[in-house]
Amino acid sequence: MLSARLWITIVTAALANALALGLAAWILDGFTLTPGWWVVAVVLFTVLSVALRTVALRVTSSRWLRVSTITGGLALTAIALALTDVIVPDSGFAIHGWGTWVVVTLVVWAAGVAFGEVDHHAPASTPGVSPDTRAAREGERRAS
Repeated sequence: MLSARLWITIVTAALANALALGLAAWILDGFTLTPGWWVVAVVLFTVLSVALRTVALRVTSSRWLRVSTITGGLALTAIALALTDVIVPDSGFAIHGWGTWVVVTLVVWAAGVAFGEVDHHAPASTPGVSPDTRAAREGERRAS
C-alpha cells in the first residue's frame, strides 16, 4: 500500500505536470491542449513518467546515474510526451513541429526538475530517488 507521503508526492508531481503542460500550451501555438483532455493527459503523462523513470533506474548502472540525469530526464520526458501524444486524441492533445516539441519537452522537464528540488523529502521507496539518497536515508533510519 502506498504511504500518505508517497500519495502527496504523486499528487504534487501531477500538479507540476499540469502547470507545465498548461503553460506550454498557453505560450506555444503548435501545442493543442483542451481542458477536457488536459486532466487525462496529466494523469497519463505522470504515470508514464514514473513508470519510465523506474525502468530506467533499474537498467542504469549507479555509476552512470549522475551523468545520465539531465540527458536521461530530457529523453524520458520526450518519450512520455510522445506516448501521451499517441494515446490522447489529437483533438485534445497535439504537439506540432520540432521546435514546439523541443520547447514543450524543456518546459515540462524544467518543471520536473523544480518539483524534484521542492520534493526532496520524498520517501526512499519513491521511484526516481537515487541510490545514494536511498542509502543515506536507510543509514539515517538505522542511526536513530
